[in-house]
Amino acid sequence: MTTPELSVVVPTHDVGLWVGDLLSSILEDQSTPADPVDMEVIVVDDASTDDTFEIVEAYAARDPRLRVVRSPGKGGGQARNHGVSLARGRFLAFADGDDLVPRGAYATMLRKTRETGSDMVVGRFFKLFSDRVWWPVRAWPAFDEERTLVRLADAPSALRNRACWNRVFRRDFWDSAGISFPDASRSNDIEPMVHALTTARFDIVTETVYVYRDRPGPGSMTAKSHSPAGIISYLEQELRCARRIVALGDPEVRAEYASLIFDADGWMAIVRALRGMEVIDPGALEPARALVAELVGHFDDGVVDDLERDKRWGWRLVASGQWATAARLIGDGVRWGDREVADILETLQLVADSGVVPLRTLQRPLVNAVASISLGDETLVGDDLADLVLKHRDLFTVVAAAVRAEEVPNWRLGRIMAALEDGPELLRRVVSGATDPVTATSLSLVDGRAHLHLAHTMVESVRLRVVFLHDRRRRTLDYDATELASGSLEVALPTAALSGGRWRVRFEGCDALGEFDGPVIIHEDVIGERIGDRAQIVQLDGRPRHGIEIPLSFGERGVRKARRVAGRIVRRVRR
Repeated sequence: MTTPELSVVVPTHDVGLWVGDLLSSILEDQSTPADPVDMEVIVVDDASTDDTFEIVEAYAARDPRLRVVRSPGKGGGQARNHGVSLARGRFLAFADGDDLVPRGAYATMLRKTRETGSDMVVGRFFKLFSDRVWWPVRAWPAFDEERTLVRLADAPSALRNRACWNRVFRRDFWDSAGISFPDASRSNDIEPMVHALTTARFDIVTETVYVYRDRPGPGSMTAKSHSPAGIISYLEQELRCARRIVALGDPEVRAEYASLIFDADGWMAIVRALRGMEVIDPGALEPARALVAELVGHFDDGVVDDLERDKRWGWRLVASGQWATAARLIGDGVRWGDREVADILETLQLVADSGVVPLRTLQRPLVNAVASISLGDETLVGDDLADLVLKHRDLFTVVAAAVRAEEVPNWRLGRIMAALEDGPELLRRVVSGATDPVTATSLSLVDGRAHLHLAHTMVESVRLRVVFLHDRRRRTLDYDATELASGSLEVALPTAALSGGRWRVRFEGCDALGEFDGPVIIHEDVIGERIGDRAQIVQLDGRPRHGIEIPLSFGERGVRKARRVAGRIVRRVRR
């Protein structure tokens, strides 16, 4: 029996609907007269309960290159290891029974490694969903161009691709490196692939060499139950990968791995596990907590603290064993901004009580949550609004104390605290204005004037100043308590009073709750006449706010040009 050049190992489990497509793509589409591929295909069936084994047997009866055996163990890792033990080829490849291998993919990778003598060749792939196609490699610079005989330090983002199926290995490298698949229920290729990437000299080709078919449902190898055992198994593998990456000693590779785990793969594993558990048992998850704590400890030099809010809090919570609070933070797929205010405040309360999150980091989501409450919300009846905020008085108190301790000014939080001191009635009056005590209800340009209508939620108004700003220029209009008594205000400013340029609007005020300031947000739906004499209303910096643009006069254009020329002359003299 001659020795084949390539051995393709295919583990299968209940993939009868798809395995025929996979075998056809390998047996019929890889060789051409100009570029033949001498191969064997070893299918190792992992206790299928459907007709997978019989379908593969039928293919094997027609094609001597195909061999099908039963796995001596259980799980995809053991099936792959058994297939490797039976493989006779000088090169080794893997495929899953429900995926596809594009035409000529193996020929492309074999041709490359024959030219270079590399230990491994890796190619592009895409994921095929029922309604879309996703190319994850487009976000990884390592795959932007063909590369030859590189180490991981030369292309750190290659670490983002830790699947075993879009590559070909030299068999003597595989054996000498001692690579094998762990006995794990899911993600059993991440550890051996990190082993290979940190050991091999490898090539990268830009051709697409694999199609991963996303197949939801309990039969998929990647759709395992997210039990405590499942997340523990995953974290054990990830921790072994982390130790190998740290031992490599390359700072860029270390940073790439930290980003991959804490911002992407590892975080999604935590999210899927918590969302999939009907009951969260801290005792059963204690080994997972210890693994997360050690994983975080390997990279706790600012990496976690630099993550976005939910991920930063989430890793700290699970590392301290507070799984239920982390699950509440993650939610059931509803975006944070779309949650009910009651749920947001309850979650923030639990996070504050956890003791592992700096309280000052809670101030923005806390204030935003209260500010998002609408007084016209039909779900809030009677005193529910005030009661909702008063229920979490302690939360507001501790966050405000943390802000004051660090001398971080926050007048918005101060207004809420002042209202809390006086109880529900005052709170109800100011809570909807906690973020913006002054809001624009209309803006139009009529009869040479800018007409701006404002509404406010000031309490016992003292004063309000409306400021039109352009660079360092200011045009201010002041209003006293009498003029503010109605809760609304009409500002009329001649556009002739504004020089050329873009003018934005701000407010500066003082009432019984203290001083405050901020931009006047002018939304699209409140704008009336946009074009007037010598002025027009424009959007500012692509944000949902607007201002007034005045064309430059001939004299202003001349002055600005003179300033630019003078500036260039000064710079030349200095050089």
